[in-house]
Amino acid sequence: MLRVAAVVVAALLPLFFVANAMRVLLSETYVRAATPRLDGGKLGDEQRTELAVLGLRAVDPLRGSQVEILRAARLEDGSRAFTPREVRHMRDVRAWIWRLQVFEIVVAATLAWLALRARPTFVRVLVRGAVATAAIAMLAVLAMLLSFDVVLLGFHKLLFEGESWHFRDSDTLIRVYPEQFWSWTGLAIGVLVLAQAAIAVAIGKALEGRSRTAAA
Repeated sequence: MLRVAAVVVAALLPLFFVANAMRVLLSETYVRAATPRLDGGKLGDEQRTELAVLGLRAVDPLRGSQVEILRAARLEDGSRAFTPREVRHMRDVRAWIWRLQVFEIVVAATLAWLALRARPTFVRVLVRGAVATAAIAMLAVLAMLLSFDVVLLGFHKLLFEGESWHFRDSDTLIRVYPEQFWSWTGLAIGVLVLAQAAIAVAIGKALEGRSRTAAA
């Protein structure tokens, strides 16, 4: 049981770090800092930022709002900001964020259990998982720098069904969250993942050194 849990957690650690990075970026501070620097077409900076924050509140389960808050949003001309198709997509996004949050809790609980029950195994899981994470993250960042379009396309095909995520350039989701936003976000996730991997290795090595000292 212990060995199986260790192998599974080590394999899942890269995704765990990605989920943690996404949680950090699911913040109004990040959205408000990024959106004014984007080209939103006819949308002004203030309206684009407010719609972007509204979208964040709609998809983040921890904020207590529901996706339906998007239905009441209006553009300056009085028309609906988000079409029913866009609202459905944001509901799909919210569902995936829910799954990631449950995943984070399960992995964190298992790591805590390993740390309490088998410290040497915990250290190996932490270090090996972190090294694997760093390698994967560097490859992912390189792929994004070389061809972000391909990475973004593959990501959406993996998570969403059919063409539910296809929108016109005139749709609000595209104007509020253009490709440049996701490019910055992807690179930010890569940096945060690498930082977590470095911290995990440092913690693992420190615990390993402390164990050796205690055994001497």
